[in-house]
Formats: sequence, C-alpha cells, structure tokens
Amino acid sequence: MPALAVSDTLKRVPEWGDSGGVVAGTVDRSGLFGVQTPQAFRREALVAAHDGEPEATDDAALVEAAGGAVMAVPGEAAAHKVTTAADLVVVEALLRPGAGGDGL
Repeated sequence: MPALAVSDTLKRVPEWGDSGGVVAGTVDRSGLFGVQTPQAFRREALVAAHDGEPEATDDAALVEAAGGAVMAVPGEAAAHKVTTAADLVVVEALLRPGAGGDGL
C-alpha cells in the first residue's frame, strides 16, 4: 500500500460534547503514515479478507485482520484521494494548466 509520513500535528480531543473541544494531548507522529489508494493485494488474499463482510476502513486493514502481511511503499503526495465533491473540486483545479499540476 502506498503511504506518506504524517506531516500534520495530531491532537487528541475527547468527544466534542464531553470535553467542549479541550485538547487532551498531542500525538507523537513518529512512525505514523497516511495510507493512500489504490492498494494492491494478491487476489486470493483480498477475497479471503473480505469473506464474511468484516468492517474496516480499507483493504489493508482487512488483510491485516485476516493475518496477512501488508507492506508499505512510498506514496505520492500528488495522488489525491477523491471521496467527496470538495475533493473533486481540488483535483480538478490542480489539473488545470498553469495551476501547478500543468494539466496532468
């Protein structure tokens, strides 16, 4: 799976209603990576990991939970995930010639 080192400062905030948004601490980000998509796995491992409709945030978590080894490879910062309409607006803007993406 492609991964990028986390560069944002991470804060632990208890549930908004319980804490009123008061920060409980700063998370040590050393060794933390944001995982990108697409992720690639051997078909048999991925099918087995999805067996029984388990819940997970991505295929890597399913393969891990099924006992498989997941390897991280260097990701690409320009590979933006499109999940929401707002994500699409950002990617479209980056793809416009002269916008930094040079119309990739």
